[in-house]
Amino acid sequence: MSNDICSCSPLRRLTRRMTVIYDQHLQPNELTITQYSLISRIGRSGPIANIVLATDMGMDRSTLSRALKPLIGAGWIETVDLPEDTLLDKRSFALQLSKPGRKKLDEARPNWRRAQDEIDRQLGPKLSRELTEMINDAYAKLQED
Repeated sequence: MSNDICSCSPLRRLTRRMTVIYDQHLQPNELTITQYSLISRIGRSGPIANIVLATDMGMDRSTLSRALKPLIGAGWIETVDLPEDTLLDKRSFALQLSKPGRKKLDEARPNWRRAQDEIDRQLGPKLSRELTEMINDAYAKLQED
């Protein structure tokens, strides 16, 4: 590939377009796709350490903290202490969905599904599958450093 071709710009353009589709569908739930992804991931994991969540989401700790702030403020996510033997460092704690957070996730899931279906329909099943596989493969390779 030529040195003057940027991989980041077209990928960011694609993610911005996909974000618009997800955000439009999640708007009735007053969630963005980033917020939905966080409550969904926390909901699947039960209590999860903030450091583990940041790594799983591909975020640094400060970005994660900023993203969590409104979700904690809304009462959808709560912090809990980690057992002493699982503390990763003195700034680690666990996150879990509250009852209202679980309700919010359950209410938003059908709208997320509609957004996902719209993207899959527009891309077609083959391209949608290949894109996901390619993104996951590229992400894994970039983590190998």
